[in-house]
Amino acid sequence: MSEEETSIDDMNPADLIEQGAAAAEAGEKEVAAKIYNAAGNIYMSVAEFDEALRAFEKSLDLYKEQKDETGISDTMYNLGVAQINLEKWDEAVATCDAAMNLFKKMKNPDGEADATYGLALATLGQGDFEDALVLFKKAQKSYQKAENQQGVASTIMDMGSAHADKEDWLKAEKTFKKALIVYRELEDKAGTADALSLLGDIAEMKNNQKKSAELFVEASQCYLEAEIFDISREVLDRAEQKMWDIPKATRRRLRRVIDDVRDALPEEVETDDEVDEDLVEFTDIE
Repeated sequence: MSEEETSIDDMNPADLIEQGAAAAEAGEKEVAAKIYNAAGNIYMSVAEFDEALRAFEKSLDLYKEQKDETGISDTMYNLGVAQINLEKWDEAVATCDAAMNLFKKMKNPDGEADATYGLALATLGQGDFEDALVLFKKAQKSYQKAENQQGVASTIMDMGSAHADKEDWLKAEKTFKKALIVYRELEDKAGTADALSLLGDIAEMKNNQKKSAELFVEASQCYLEAEIFDISREVLDRAEQKMWDIPKATRRRLRRVIDDVRDALPEEVETDDEVDEDLVEFTDIE
């Protein structure tokens, strides 16, 4: 990434929008398109999806005026992702489908895989489960062809979530286990933790408290290593709640790990209200 790109990414997106408008008015449409697209990406990173969508739309219009297929395809995909986050399913399907076909025409396998994945998510959002699964599998194959294992894992995870939403726990469990294998190979601690946590949910739903506790404890360790401390703490709490519902030997084994993770977690930052509440609660217990 160039120093110019780095400085743009660090800017206030509202300021970038103003710069984009000024560049467009001065006739520097290519520059304006890039600035709007950069602003959209920054808005996406802070979950301001409405603002991101408007920035991407302006960028896309300018790229179309320039007949810049690279800019059109990249921005169109970004726009589709914004529409997915805003649950504008019909628009997202049309946008991601157009991006996918353009990436295919341009022989850009990475872009095609991303757009296919986005199309699968949008199709699932529309409620079309079967077609979404077909698209997820297509995206997975495209990621495999592009040797993008992170994309493979993400796609498998979303397929698992789709099965879970249908309460097909057997398929969901098998699918999450496949994703877990890929995340372990990638040494992706956050992804590994997510897969373990979801498998823990399924074990809990099946009333296998021992397995659920073990999965939650391992997930909390991975979240800790990924420095996702809040979720590590939450998952650890769920495991700890099961201590008296599991065999004594398992309880002793997990207790040591739970204590180690608790000791390694940074202290929670509390507000004044939270501190006061905790003090009252502690006094009552004692």
